[in-house]
Amino acid sequence: MGIHVTYDNFVWMDVTDQCKNGIKQIEELWLANELFAVHDDDSESLLESMDEIQEALKLNLKICIEVGFIPQQETKLRGWYNKAKKIVHRGYVYVKYNDIKFGEV
Repeated sequence: MGIHVTYDNFVWMDVTDQCKNGIKQIEELWLANELFAVHDDDSESLLESMDEIQEALKLNLKICIEVGFIPQQETKLRGWYNKAKKIVHRGYVYVKYNDIKFGEV
């Protein structure tokens, strides 16, 4: 089992090796998950029959299960507190008075 991340930060669990172990392994994976063929250009297609799975294996495509998107860390922090310079001294956080914007969160 491996992980495949596409250019748009979508994560797939690669189960190609398990599918090569035989029909029983494919059926076990198929009972709980939808299987997709992930192409070299990161496009995917739903595999709906055993023939499609066998064809994907012959074409050396990755057979994967959807995991989901990688959460994007918010790059732009909002609010005056995140923008202000801080000094930590003996457990207290000090901020310049001029950096405080009253009436904002």
